[in-house]
Amino acid sequence: MFSRIKTTIALVFVALVLVSFTVLNPSSAMFGKHFNTDKDFTCCKGNQLYIHHYYEKKVFWVTTDAGYTVEPLGLPTTGCNIQCDE
Repeated sequence: MFSRIKTTIALVFVALVLVSFTVLNPSSAMFGKHFNTDKDFTCCKGNQLYIHHYYEKKVFWVTTDAGYTVEPLGLPTTGCNIQCDE
């Protein structure tokens, strides 16, 4: 009787640990907004330098939304040679 309870408790514990490593781990990219720095780029709009950070929103590893967030970096120190399209 106690052996069966111990086995059940051990299995539940192992299942919880596995769920925490796959679902709740931010590096699993299973849920939420994740940034990919390989697709980032910078450009100038007017006399202002901007960086565009690429992101993907995921649910169960399926991308539901993707795009860029734009962050101003200030005035360029050496001038702007790449202008933004927008």
